[in-house]
Amino acid sequence: MSAARSTSNAHRRGFDPAPADPGAADHAATDALRQRWLTAWPRALAAWGRHLRLRAPHLVGPADVPADVASFAWFSTRDVEVFVDLEQARALGLAGLPVEVLAHEIGHHVLSPGDLATAGRLLVRARAGLVDRVDLAPVVANLWSDLLINDRLQRRAELRMGSVWRAIGPPHPDDVVMQLVMRTDELLWALPAGTLTCPDAAVPEREAQLCARAVRAYADDPVGGVGGFGALVRQLLADRGGEAPLAGAAAVVCAHAPADGGAVPGLASDPTLAAPAVHPALDPRVVRGLAPAGEQDPDGSATPGRTVGTPTGDDGATSGAWSPTDHPHGIDPAEYAAVLAELGVQSDPARAAAAWYRENAAPYLVPFPTLARPVTPEPLLGGLETWDAGDDLAAIDWPASLAAGPRPVPGFTLVRRVVEEDDPAEPGREPVDLDLYLDSSGSIPDPCSIRSPLALAGTVLALSALRAGARVRATTWSGPDQVAGTDGFTERSDDVLAAVVAHFGGGTSFPLEHLAAAHPPRTGDDGGHPTDRPEPHRRADPRHPVDPDRRPCHIAVISDAGVDTMFRTAGVAVDALAAAGGGGTLVLQTSADMVARIREMAAPYAVHRVADWEDLVDFARAFAARMWDVTGAGR
Repeated sequence: MSAARSTSNAHRRGFDPAPADPGAADHAATDALRQRWLTAWPRALAAWGRHLRLRAPHLVGPADVPADVASFAWFSTRDVEVFVDLEQARALGLAGLPVEVLAHEIGHHVLSPGDLATAGRLLVRARAGLVDRVDLAPVVANLWSDLLINDRLQRRAELRMGSVWRAIGPPHPDDVVMQLVMRTDELLWALPAGTLTCPDAAVPEREAQLCARAVRAYADDPVGGVGGFGALVRQLLADRGGEAPLAGAAAVVCAHAPADGGAVPGLASDPTLAAPAVHPALDPRVVRGLAPAGEQDPDGSATPGRTVGTPTGDDGATSGAWSPTDHPHGIDPAEYAAVLAELGVQSDPARAAAAWYRENAAPYLVPFPTLARPVTPEPLLGGLETWDAGDDLAAIDWPASLAAGPRPVPGFTLVRRVVEEDDPAEPGREPVDLDLYLDSSGSIPDPCSIRSPLALAGTVLALSALRAGARVRATTWSGPDQVAGTDGFTERSDDVLAAVVAHFGGGTSFPLEHLAAAHPPRTGDDGGHPTDRPEPHRRADPRHPVDPDRRPCHIAVISDAGVDTMFRTAGVAVDALAAAGGGGTLVLQTSADMVARIREMAAPYAVHRVADWEDLVDFARAFAARMWDVTGAGR
């Protein structure tokens, strides 16, 4: 629906004498209208089922309409509520159609989108169909939902949805998108041409017929059909030169109120959302007789389990077959951030990227390794036994001995207390902290724009450590003075992920001073290897005071050949490794020859090579699992 449509068919009104108090009369009329609409609410609910229950609608005035809502009616998936501006509804001629309007708003909670997650999926698939006009995704997704809801109410509930459109009026002659929607409704409801459309403008008849078929084919699957609808709209705009006014289509009746929050669960990792949109003309669910998707490639060859690509030109050529395995991680972080912004959930790209990596890392998370530390058993006082000559004098229990006799006689009256020890059922375990360094030089992709295996691997390591109760210090580095990270070791996952998704794209210079400050010598700790060299990097950072009893920490670096800058100053990285006490690992994507060179200079760090960045995530999971099994904690 569209609120910004021509109102040339406004209701004719006869001449009425002005009331003595116009303000009081208007107030009384508004109260009466509000009461009629509240009375109609149960019938609107019944249109979707007699057992449906929702709180009463919010019938507000113009002053209560949010600034970002351009419609007279809107809904909130967060609060599951319906809002209507009664004054604007009356101005549009909808005062006598409360059941139809309210039932339509209820449909957004029942059929499409229903919840915030589905609203996000609708936007993603609409963007796939619109290709280069993703700015229209909210409009297209909403229009598609309106088509499904109105058709359901018109056919099954027998409501007068056509009367709603007639009251609002026909679209603007240049609004080809609303002409498409109106003609589609005419076809769906067997209305004569021109009933809802503008009779003085061209009507996209062929596209409307395809759209009507798509509405029926995807009547119960809003997400499945919105991509094709988007492709249809995009082609329609292209055929009209791409400059058709969209003001009428943009001012849709049912605006989606923004929802507070940081993420939409399941949206970032759904691989099916990355599938190319299928134009209705090529969709076998819409056009009978076409080969079902997955049976035939564009060249006619059979390819089980794959779907036909979308058209790329006027000749109907396709972009090739697609399978969920082609894009197993779904949409990229940049598109995820754009969708969250359109939903009003999250407008910060960095926080959206952090949510994307958190969700995609979840299947790979394993507990981080812990080290067993001996537990001092608690002494248990036992019974008394005879003390004899030659035994330890300090072991004599004098009160018990004097109670046995006034004269201390070894072997007779002298006794000692037996002290037993209760062995613990299992040793105490302490998680190994993680000091993580992620390369962010020019050779590394920006994790906020596209999927970065390096950032995803870092997320797997960091969240696994936090899950086990460890603390994490995350540092993203590039050139000199290009360092972003947490303020020391932390247990806050949000702070860690903010560091993981940071990006510089500059040169390569490992931040040795940060590494040294985080791991000063373990003075007085026999297990460490403190150095006596009075080097500047041994000055302790006041945020990280020297603590002989601090927990062991594992130093992990993910980089490429630029990691050699970590060893340009002799001894700094090695001394930090000794002070950390939990080992160190360098994971590098570079040539085998370069890895051999780095392995010589990096000892005793463990150096691992991955042939491709895509291997990083599996390595991160296997690395954590391998270290966990070595400790025996998982057995």
